[in-house]
Amino acid sequence: MAIAKMLKVTAFGHNSVLNQVVDMLQRAGVIEVATVDMEELGLTAVTPNGSQVNSVEERIADAQFVTQFLGRFREADVAFGAFVSEKIHLTHDEYENLQVDESFAAVRRECTHISDRLGAIERDRNRLEHLLHELEPWSDLRLQISQWQCTEHVTLFTGTVPLSHSAQIRQYLRDTCELVTVAEVGSDQRREAWVVMVHDSCVHDVRTTLALTEFQEVAFPDLADYPAEEIADARQRMHDLAAEREGLEKRARELAAEHYEHVFALVQSELSQRDALQVHGQLNATERTFVLTGWVPERDKGHLIEALADVGSDVDLTFQEPEPDDAVPVQLSNPRVLQPFEVLTDLYGRPRYGELDPTPLMAGFFFLFFGMALGDVGYGVMLAVAAVLIKRKLDVAPGVKRFMDLLLLGGIASIAVGVATRSYFALSAEALPAFLRYEPLIDPLPDLLLLLGVSIALGVVHVSLGVLTSAYTAIRQGRWIDAVSEDISVVVFIVAVIVGVVVPGLLAPMLIFAFAEVLLLKGRVLDPFFGMAKWTSLLLVPLRGFLGAYNMIGIGSDFLSYTRLAALGLASLMVGDAMNRLAELASSIPVAGLLAAALILVVGHTFNVVINVLGAFVHPTRLQYVEFFSKFYEAGGRSFAPFAPRTERLVLHPRAAGEEEGGVGS
Repeated sequence: MAIAKMLKVTAFGHNSVLNQVVDMLQRAGVIEVATVDMEELGLTAVTPNGSQVNSVEERIADAQFVTQFLGRFREADVAFGAFVSEKIHLTHDEYENLQVDESFAAVRRECTHISDRLGAIERDRNRLEHLLHELEPWSDLRLQISQWQCTEHVTLFTGTVPLSHSAQIRQYLRDTCELVTVAEVGSDQRREAWVVMVHDSCVHDVRTTLALTEFQEVAFPDLADYPAEEIADARQRMHDLAAEREGLEKRARELAAEHYEHVFALVQSELSQRDALQVHGQLNATERTFVLTGWVPERDKGHLIEALADVGSDVDLTFQEPEPDDAVPVQLSNPRVLQPFEVLTDLYGRPRYGELDPTPLMAGFFFLFFGMALGDVGYGVMLAVAAVLIKRKLDVAPGVKRFMDLLLLGGIASIAVGVATRSYFALSAEALPAFLRYEPLIDPLPDLLLLLGVSIALGVVHVSLGVLTSAYTAIRQGRWIDAVSEDISVVVFIVAVIVGVVVPGLLAPMLIFAFAEVLLLKGRVLDPFFGMAKWTSLLLVPLRGFLGAYNMIGIGSDFLSYTRLAALGLASLMVGDAMNRLAELASSIPVAGLLAAALILVVGHTFNVVINVLGAFVHPTRLQYVEFFSKFYEAGGRSFAPFAPRTERLVLHPRAAGEEEGGVGS
C-alpha cells in the first residue's frame, strides 16, 4: 500500500496521569496530536501553565544563543564539514537527562561576556580605523592638536579639500577676503589638509564661501597630542585589540570543542519540552478527566498501546476509521526499492489521504529517463560510487541519504543504458578493449532518428499512462462518464493515430475515426443519455468537441517534450568525446604530454558528470511534473508529523548494550 492507513485515536484518561501520558506519547513518537473543539460536549480546552511556558522559552533562547555563538567557532570533525551537517551521537538516557544546570549557566555567562567583548572590540576597531583615515593627511603637522585654537582676533579652523580642487578653492578664498591665509600641512592620495586662519571680520564670508565648495571641516576634540603621535597610539590600540580578540576567539574555540554538542542537544531537548507543553493546549478536559485526539498509522497501533501499558487502567484508547471530512495526515508506505523516489513526490507535494500515491507509477520512468539523459557506463559508475561514499562515509541526514539512494539508482540506470548504447566514458569503438566492441542496441549518433523515435515512444506511453490513471481515479470515484469522455477518448485517439501510422493504408480512416470519437466524447454527447445534462446540451456538442480536438494538439507537444532525453544523452556523449580528443592531442606534447592528458581526462569527465547529472535530474523531473502529473495528480496532502522528541542532527543510540544497534535522527 503506497499510503499508510491511518486511524483516529481518542484517549480518555484521569487528570492525575496527564503529564505521564504526554511524556509516554512523546517517547513513543507514533501519534500526531490533533486539536479538536469539544465545547458542545461540555469539555474545555486545557490551558498550558504560563510560567512553565515562559520558563522553557527563556531556556530555549539561552541555549540557542550559546549554540549559535559556539557554532561560529566550531571546527567540524567530519570530512567536508562545511558542506555536510555533522551528526551528534548520544544515548537515549543521555538525551533524557539533558537539562539547564549551573554548568550550562557558567558556559552561557562566559559566551555572553566573549560575545559582548568581541562586539565592543569590533566597534572600537572601526572607530580607530576611521580615526586613522581622518588623521592621515595631518601626520606631518608639528603642532599639538590641543593647540589648534583661535586667538583674540583670528579664527582658526581645520579641514580637508580634494587635491584636484585645492587651487580653485584657494582662489575663491582670496577673492572673498584678503585677511585669510591657508596652510597646506599634508595630504593623502585624495585629500589635502588645510589650516585656515581668518580675521574675525571675515569669518562669516569665508565660511559661506567654503560651504559652497567641497571643503570638509575636521576636528579632533578628544585628542591633544601631535597627529603623528596620535596615529601611532591608535595603531598600538588596534594591535592590542587584535591580540585581545585573538585570545577571546581562542577561548571560544575551546568552549565550542568542549560544550557545543552538549548545548546543541540541549536545544533539541528544550524544544521537545516546549512541544509537550503545546500538546497540553491541544487537549480537552473536564474537572477530573482529559481527552486527547490524534492520528496513528494502523501498523503502529500496537506500539501505541504498548507505550501506554503502564497507565492502562487510567487511560482508555479508542480507534476508529477516518471520516470523509477529516483532515487526515499522509504517511507514504512504499517498498524499500521505491522509497528513494518519494523524494520526487515530496518535492511536488504529497497526495491527499485516500488518493493515489504517484510514486510507484513514476519510479520506473524516472529511472529510465535518468539513465537515458546520462547514458554512460563510466559516468554511471562514478555517480554510483560517489553516492555510496557520501552515504556511508559522511554522517549525513536521512533526507540526504535518501537522495543519495536516488542518485545511486540513477547511476545504475546510466550503466544499463550505457551498456545498451556501448558508451564507456564516451570512447570510440576503436579505443575500447576487444571484448567491449560489440554491436550496441542503439548507436546514438548513427541511429539518431531511432533514438528520437524511442524517446517519443516513451513519451506516448508515459502520457497515456497518466491519462489512464486519471480515468481510473474517476471510475473509482463513480464518475465513469467523465472517465470515458475526458480520458479514455484521449487514449483511443492516440491508439487510433498510432495504428494509422503503423498499418499501411489505414492512416486516413484511422484519423477520421480518431477525430470523430474525440468530437463526440469530448463534446459530452453521452451526458443527456445518462441524466447528467439536459437534451438541449447536445447543441453544444460541436463547440465542445472542436475545443477538445484542438486541445489534442497539446498532447502532441507533450510527446515532443521527451526528445530532450535524446538531446541530453547526446550532449553527455559529445562533451565526453571532446574531452577524449583533447586528451589525445595533449598526449603528443613532449615530456608533460601524458600528465596533461590525464589532467584533461580527470577534470573534463568529472565536469561532464557533474553538469549532466544536474540535467539528468532536472529534466526527467520536469517530465514527471509537467507531462505526467498534470494528467491525473493534484497534491495537497499534509505530511504525518508525529509528536516525538526533537532530534535534528542527533542520533540516539539504544539505552542498553544488549539492544540492537541503531538510532533515530534527522
